[in-house]
Amino acid sequence: MRHNMLGFVGIVPHTPRISIYSLARPAVRWSAWMRDKVFTSGEVAAICGVSADTVSRWFDLGQIEGYRLGPGGDRRIPYESLKKFMLSHGIPLERLEEGEQRILVVDDDPYYLDIIPAALAENKEYSISIASTGFDAGAQVVEHNPHLIILDIHLSDMDGRMVCERVRARPETRTTRILAISGYITEEDAAQLPEHGFDDYLKKPFHIAELRERVAALLQTSPARGSRRRR
Repeated sequence: MRHNMLGFVGIVPHTPRISIYSLARPAVRWSAWMRDKVFTSGEVAAICGVSADTVSRWFDLGQIEGYRLGPGGDRRIPYESLKKFMLSHGIPLERLEEGEQRILVVDDDPYYLDIIPAALAENKEYSISIASTGFDAGAQVVEHNPHLIILDIHLSDMDGRMVCERVRARPETRTTRILAISGYITEEDAAQLPEHGFDDYLKKPFHIAELRERVAALLQTSPARGSRRRR
């Protein structure tokens, strides 16, 4: 039995489902836009709240990894190097990740766990994590504080409505947008989803274009984009 920080209990079943997603696996993130970003000394200084000279000293002393560019030897610091440095020195990552829209996809069906991230990855501002169980979703929520969760109702280890309620109970994710997906609930059950904290519902199977539209609309009204949560 395992506990994660969202309060979920994970129980290893006696006869587990055989799937490439049934084993614990790290989050898969599709944020090429951020992962490939390279910063100047001035940009790093603004993010960390220090002077450019301080960043230059960090660089020259090997405290922050990077490389020099061009005849002038201008310093360049890749995103992953800056993130590693900030984490090791207790510098909040909020400024580094401004503009990044974090999305968590939770589904125990390998098909949807593949096509949804792939479809959304075309938008370079999306940073996408995945989970195949409610327990793993709890860990991802605590780690990433996503702006949007695409959540299957019928997971192998728990009901997605319970996951939604736990997410809503956290102050950090109280205003996270949550899109329910399912191919099995009745219209009556779908109508009750807002009572559990869901913002929208998409019935499986769905068209990729409709998924993208729903995701864009929910993120547009997210408090992270400066709008108030709809009631």
